[in-house]
Amino acid sequence: MPYVFTILAVMGIAAGQILFKIVASRIDGRPPLMLVQDSSFMWPLIGSLMIYAGATVLWILALQNLALSRAYMFMSLSFIIVPVISAIFFNEPLTPGFLLGLGLIIAGVTVTQVAG
Repeated sequence: MPYVFTILAVMGIAAGQILFKIVASRIDGRPPLMLVQDSSFMWPLIGSLMIYAGATVLWILALQNLALSRAYMFMSLSFIIVPVISAIFFNEPLTPGFLLGLGLIIAGVTVTQVAG
């Protein structure tokens, strides 16, 4: 079960990052008070903070039974999830070199878990 909590925490962190990008795209030079009154700005912000809070709880649950040094390697998977989702939803490029880097991250996580 701790690995399930770990993966869910990583997915939560990634989802929060996507929502932060949506929030950032809605900042258009208005004063902060006007942004706070805009539900199209506030709901993604509140959602991202709630997801981060949930991910933190899941992370703590995972750490009850996993060594931090092993569990933390899984956080690097967010470096894969976020760019792939960003490419799909925000049309951000994934170059061959970038994809190679993503593959190396996957290999690194695998090695640390199998060889550890």
